[in-house]
Amino acid sequence: MKTTILTSVMCVALAFSVNAQKPLPFTAKTANPAKIKAAFDFPTEGRNSKNGGGYSSNMELVNPKPKKVALVSFYLYDPACSKAKGGTYTGSVSVSCWRTSDSKGQEHIDGFYAKSIDAMKEEFKKYDIELLTPEEFIDTDEKADFYYNFSQESAKKEKSSVTIRKAAGTTISSVAEASVSTLKISPTGKGYRAFFVANEDMTISKLENFKSAGIMGANRKMSSSLGYELCKGLGVDAVVVCYIVTRKPNMKKEDYAVNAVSLYMFGPNPIIDGEDDKNRGQFYCGTRFFTKPLLFESKKIGTVSYDNMDNVIRALSGRMCNWVINKAKK
Repeated sequence: MKTTILTSVMCVALAFSVNAQKPLPFTAKTANPAKIKAAFDFPTEGRNSKNGGGYSSNMELVNPKPKKVALVSFYLYDPACSKAKGGTYTGSVSVSCWRTSDSKGQEHIDGFYAKSIDAMKEEFKKYDIELLTPEEFIDTDEKADFYYNFSQESAKKEKSSVTIRKAAGTTISSVAEASVSTLKISPTGKGYRAFFVANEDMTISKLENFKSAGIMGANRKMSSSLGYELCKGLGVDAVVVCYIVTRKPNMKKEDYAVNAVSLYMFGPNPIIDGEDDKNRGQFYCGTRFFTKPLLFESKKIGTVSYDNMDNVIRALSGRMCNWVINKAKK
């Protein structure tokens, strides 16, 4: 009897130990750096231009290569999730929208940043590029005023909130609507601004929005605003924006998942820089890790892990730097 009880206890302990050691889906998916796919994500127009035309820069014309680059944005982006019930034959319908709370989002971006910033700086350094954080590139009061008061331009409107609306019945007998703000939040006390690059879809990001035209299509106002005006004001060769897309898949569960990680570099047009030219700044490169939502925090398992975000950041940074210094060609 004692042997049976002891064996049962050992089995329970072993099962608990195995469960505790099992990595969360995001950690498991990104454990092998060689298997992390860092896809290019920037407009094709301009990559082979000989006269500085197009939205993306022909990096062969950029000489000397960028040496000092400012990481102007690093943030978590939750575009919100939604759910609808009912429909044409029910006569009634209900909808709901939700996203990660501000406090939980702050906890997450602080964790991801601590795990990945050193890896990002180290990867850039391998290509003789110094990646500067705000505490490094803001070295005068004038630069601080410029950076924190800089008004970004964009030809596309940023979504600061989302709304879902659904009607029931062939003739509208019931209409339900729900709205929620999106979440963009930067690491605590690091000085970053969350500059707008692209809108992510509600519930799940769509690969096709970034795959064909790149970064959801071209945006000359944005590339010139960030790539020329911001660069010149900060006295750097280029600027970089990084954001991590996370989601709370279920409104009632405290589960959180990574859906995508994006890294973008903008810089001055190497050929055209006249004040009247609308193409003074360009995309230098964009890289994106895209996946189905993978949990990095699970209430059921009772754990949160930021492990291997450094692997993802290294993959994105390495491919970006390869392109920028002309080692990689597409």
